[in-house]
Amino acid sequence: MKKIRISLLLFSAILLASMSHAQQPDTLGLRLQQMMEDQLERITESAEENYDFTDLLEDYQFLAENPVNINSDDIMLLEQLNLLSSLQVENLRQYIKKYGMLYTLFELSAVEGFDDQTIELISPLVYAGEVTKTEKIKVANVARWGKHQLISRVERTLEQQKGYSPIDEAAWNASPNARYLGDPYKIYARYTFNYRNKIRAGITMDKDAGEVFLKNSLPDSLAATAENKVRNGFDFYSIHLFASGIGPLKAIALGDYHIAFGQGLTLWSGLSFGKSTDPNGVMKYGQGIRPNTSVNEVFFMRGAAATYGWKNIELTAFYSNKDIDASISLPDTLDDEVIFASSLQETGLHRTISELSKKGTVGQEVYGGRLSLTSNRFEAGVTLHETRLDAALTPTTYPYNQFRFNGKNLSNQGIDFRWVMPQLILFGEVSRSSNSSLAGIAGMVVQPASFAHLTLAWRHYDKSYHNLFTNGFGESTGTNNESGIYAGLRTGLSARWSLTAYADLFRFQWLRYQTDAPSFGQDYFVQFDHRLSRKADFYFRYRYKNKMTNDNSSWQRIDPVTIYNKQSVRFHISYVISPVFIFKNRAEWIIYKQTNQPESNGFLIYHDVLYRPGNKPYDFTLRYAMFDSESYDSRLYAYENDVLNAFSIPAFSGRGTRIYLLMKLSLHHSLDLWFRVAQTWYADRKTVGTGLDLIEGNRKTDAKIQLRWKF
Repeated sequence: MKKIRISLLLFSAILLASMSHAQQPDTLGLRLQQMMEDQLERITESAEENYDFTDLLEDYQFLAENPVNINSDDIMLLEQLNLLSSLQVENLRQYIKKYGMLYTLFELSAVEGFDDQTIELISPLVYAGEVTKTEKIKVANVARWGKHQLISRVERTLEQQKGYSPIDEAAWNASPNARYLGDPYKIYARYTFNYRNKIRAGITMDKDAGEVFLKNSLPDSLAATAENKVRNGFDFYSIHLFASGIGPLKAIALGDYHIAFGQGLTLWSGLSFGKSTDPNGVMKYGQGIRPNTSVNEVFFMRGAAATYGWKNIELTAFYSNKDIDASISLPDTLDDEVIFASSLQETGLHRTISELSKKGTVGQEVYGGRLSLTSNRFEAGVTLHETRLDAALTPTTYPYNQFRFNGKNLSNQGIDFRWVMPQLILFGEVSRSSNSSLAGIAGMVVQPASFAHLTLAWRHYDKSYHNLFTNGFGESTGTNNESGIYAGLRTGLSARWSLTAYADLFRFQWLRYQTDAPSFGQDYFVQFDHRLSRKADFYFRYRYKNKMTNDNSSWQRIDPVTIYNKQSVRFHISYVISPVFIFKNRAEWIIYKQTNQPESNGFLIYHDVLYRPGNKPYDFTLRYAMFDSESYDSRLYAYENDVLNAFSIPAFSGRGTRIYLLMKLSLHHSLDLWFRVAQTWYADRKTVGTGLDLIEGNRKTDAKIQLRWKF
């Protein structure tokens, strides 16, 4: 660690020297990219599960290719993605109502709450123009002006992993889960059609590494065992058809879709921002119905949904029916017809006989609706839905999970509202599950001055609140067993300085996994942003969190809970050194300390080089990173640039280096090619990974190639 500390001093000196030579070419979208990276890193750091960010990346990419009119109601799309706050949108509406439509984006500087940073953030996604009447959809226009896109991607780990190493058939028969059934290639393909964002259709296909693509590649002795679960081709298919703005039909979806309302307590499928480093992200914006474009095999609906609008009233109805993965127990006797599911599986992986045995074993039926009253300033809605499983969920009971849902039927009902007033927004939701347990959140966003936003929120989720489609704001991913008070501030300190800070105090009423007692914690965050020039900025961040966990002492028969705290300090800078080169640098330090345990430190430093020649058919991104983490508790995360609509956010634990290169080549105005290779080298181990992912050696290399055809 001492060598790393010295590197930090050298790193700072290099930064100061390079900053003095920074020039100011056009880097439109740099701030937007940085904001997106921060969001994804934050979700990953606090998540207790793996997320698929495809839908989120798709939303950003779609807006980048199809900017919205700043004078139209489509500006709500920026609000739903947390790019603008409700107060900013309301101020914009009042400005247009008073002075007329905007003729140029430069006029945004006259709207209260729109500073230079905000305008730069949204500029790649908006334009100023006249608002035209809604165009009637004609079949001839759809066929003529619709845009098609085909994406194909292949990736794999180059080193041999244990799960793919040779094994004789007798040994494999004796231990069927000793190897992966398929090859090490992950294959992804997707076709999409879009007509002015009003009609969208597509099919997504995915095969994870280790899954079978061709049945005849299986050994004969295992083929019979896996035959009823394996099929030729991709392991997962997702088809969607979506239309919006067709007369009174606000939206209609067939196939796979997402549905999200209110603050996420009653009904929210798909990704949510959770606890944001931006206080404006506490209040959620339910997008209603939207198509599913991700390869997540769990958190989506499959069936049909529609929203009908009449004046200020909207009515939504939906139905979903699909098979989900679960560990099941067969009846004890032939007379017993009840099948039990001990747990629902959310990985979507089917690489071994064991994983295949859980594939699609439980039918899940979900149906419900929502009635809402909406206007520019007020929205209130009532949402209800019923979830039915064709196998009773009976998880193995431990003290920490004894209040979790068990059974076959689950119903949820909720009421939510959002009221936008000048300089003030009130929001909240109360939800009830079929066992009469409640979950609720209430808050406000206040704008005491044009340059400041204050967010206050209170939440309480009963320990026995049950919902399979929820994603509320909170410290943990499950919307249950939690209470808390949150206060966040975002304000400009001067023309070049801004401050973002929050404090979150939370309590868990009951036991949690690896915490055998009711517990509590605090989370504090502060970040200073500074614009050195129009093309260079940096931020300094400090975060402190403490929670409780089991002591895990071998000397005690009953584990007492103990407090641990984690502190992190980050310095990040982005700057331009020429019309085609952008540099990014980061240094981050984490200190993890648990009572009666030695302190653990983690450190990460990286340098990014982005080459963006505007008049060339190619560009590239290069990163070199060094990391030193003394334990997994002091691990660090860093977002990495990836091929279009893909993502990479590795966890850095141990000591070593990581380098990656991403190249994009435009072969034709409608044909693009991406290539990415990344390698992690460890100085403190002779093997990488565990289980069937084990690699004999101290490095891991991943390669990826993607082709996009637009026509």
